[in-house]
Amino acid sequence: MSGYIKCNKDYKNDCCCSKEKDCAVCKPLSPCPKKILLECGTTGSTMMFTATGQTFTAAHVAVDTSCFCKPHIDLMFTSQVSAVLTPIADVNQIVDAEVVLLYELVCKRNGGSEITIGSWTFRRFFSAALISTTGEVPQALETTDTFSFNTCMCASPCTGCTDYSVRVTAVTVSQDSTLTNNASATVSMGQLVAKVQNC
Repeated sequence: MSGYIKCNKDYKNDCCCSKEKDCAVCKPLSPCPKKILLECGTTGSTMMFTATGQTFTAAHVAVDTSCFCKPHIDLMFTSQVSAVLTPIADVNQIVDAEVVLLYELVCKRNGGSEITIGSWTFRRFFSAALISTTGEVPQALETTDTFSFNTCMCASPCTGCTDYSVRVTAVTVSQDSTLTNNASATVSMGQLVAKVQNC
């Protein structure tokens, strides 16, 4: 158990025990509790990536840090990614199946320009060589994963009223010789949570 030995007058100032009182000596037993703000953002829609260059916003959260002197911000993101990979191995072509998604965490203050805080990559690959050497009939490989990340900032690049978003862009979606995609990925259940605390 932790806390402070306080005089009656001390309760007016919570953790202020800078002076000795007649009735007691203030002895700090633990750090003073700090101001904390927890914001749960809005979930983005479901997006299926079937071509390189497609992009969408997976999650968003708005945070107001104007009441914090030195805000320490912890951003936590999680999502679900389902990938379908169908490599091609026949007499005409051998094509690997691959999908690569780029997750970018960006912030924007009061409608200003975007600042990229960080980026993360999701990749799934299925080699057609495995099929061509074994002579098996190509079959689709389906995977479902939880993709998440978090980042902490003691001095936020965007102070005040700030919008944080996670943008997902398809960097690679493999295609066959007829420019038909043989891979795809679906991103859903994106959630972005922000926890703010004074440093």
